Order: sequence, then C-alpha cells, then structure tokens
Amino acid sequence: MNKKKARETNSLWPFYSLAAVLMRRFGVLMLGAVVVVSGIVVAYQTHQHRQATIAFKQLQDEQTALDLQWQKLRLEQSALAEHSRIEQLAEEKLKMKHTDNADEIIMKPALRSKE
Repeated sequence: MNKKKARETNSLWPFYSLAAVLMRRFGVLMLGAVVVVSGIVVAYQTHQHRQATIAFKQLQDEQTALDLQWQKLRLEQSALAEHSRIEQLAEEKLKMKHTDNADEIIMKPALRSKE
C-alpha cells in the first residue's frame, strides 16, 4: 500500500514541482507589487500631509493678521469714543458749551395742597 501511494506521489511530482515554482514566482511578483503599491501610497499620503500642513500654517497666519487688525480697530474705537474728543467735537462742530452757574435755573417742584 505504501508503494502505491509512493507511485501516485511520484506520478504527480512534476505537477507539484511546477505548481510550487509558479507559486514561488507568483508570490515574489505579488510581494513586489505590494511593496511598490505601498511605496506609492506612502508617498501620496506624505504629500497630502504636507499640503494640509501648509494650508494650516496659512490659516494660522491669516488668523494672526485678523487678530492684529481687530486690536487696532478696538484701539481706534476707544480713541474715538474718548470723552475729551467728544467734548472737543461738540464745542467745535455743534457750538456747544458748558453752562455757567449764573445761567443755571433750578426749579423746585410745586407742592400741591391736599384738599
């Protein structure tokens, strides 16, 4: 019985050896293809990461510029809203002035009689 199995195996030996050679070569080719594709994917991902980093830095620079502009606008607003400036504009443009104590008239409310 062992001889029969040995003969069957020997008769199939060329097929097995051919299949093994093809599988080895196909495996090596597949492994090479996987390595090449993996390298391309890594290069593409690195490029995408660099592009995203550049865009992020540009947005940070824009935010910094906008913050500086906002601070300048707040300073300008506080300067324009200063009381001495408003008083000066009122005197120059609207010809307004402070009243003197002599010009003030204080009116007291009249008391109603309770009838």
